Amino acid sequence: MNKVTKLLAPIALLTSVGAHADFIGGSIEAAYWHAGAEGDATFGPVTIDAEDDLNFSNDSNFEVAITLEHPVPLIPNVRLKYTDIDQTEDGTITTVFDGVAGSVETNLNLSHTDLILYYEILDNWVSVDIGIDIKAFDGQLEITETGLTQGVSTTDIDEILPLAYASAEFELPFTDLSFGAELSAISYSGDSIYDGKVRFRQGFSLAFVELGYRQMGLKVDDIDNVDFDVTFGGVYLSTGLDF
Repeated sequence: MNKVTKLLAPIALLTSVGAHADFIGGSIEAAYWHAGAEGDATFGPVTIDAEDDLNFSNDSNFEVAITLEHPVPLIPNVRLKYTDIDQTEDGTITTVFDGVAGSVETNLNLSHTDLILYYEILDNWVSVDIGIDIKAFDGQLEITETGLTQGVSTTDIDEILPLAYASAEFELPFTDLSFGAELSAISYSGDSIYDGKVRFRQGFSLAFVELGYRQMGLKVDDIDNVDFDVTFGGVYLSTGLDF
């Protein structure tokens, strides 16, 4: 009996590890986001429009993300993603804005990193996640005169914000097609930020292709004496591995 037990022990161990691994998963993905800025910035009594004055339109933006899910109940699942939003346009400001006017070159950088910690509260044909999205911006709004004076207005957008996070997804039975939505948002003292998307995903074994629409809104008063009310949105296409 002892010899049989010793013989079966390695098989039992491998079976146990395999069963545990079934509960560990994640994904890696990369996305192309065709989006542009709408809205305005205000300095004192002067407001400039992102489209009319600064000539912003849809442009190429990119995102990479990695997700890890595990079976430990009290520890949240983790999703880490980086979104590159860095656009430069030429425009014209007719009224002096923070010391600059006339023909200008504007760089808007809203690049940011998201650390999303979440729990799965439902995981079947319908999946629901809730948690927190710690969003860290490392960007700027820089407006440079292109004439003889070459004055510069620089506003640093370096903020770390904790947002409430929720995600829901519905998988069509007996298919690898699903659709879902997710939203991160917070509002406080008149300031607000949200980042949401709706999506369709088609799976191909471990790989997937996803098509959706993402929109991010940022309304913040008094960053270096500048008030922002900007919306950034457009269609995106992503692909990756879901394991």
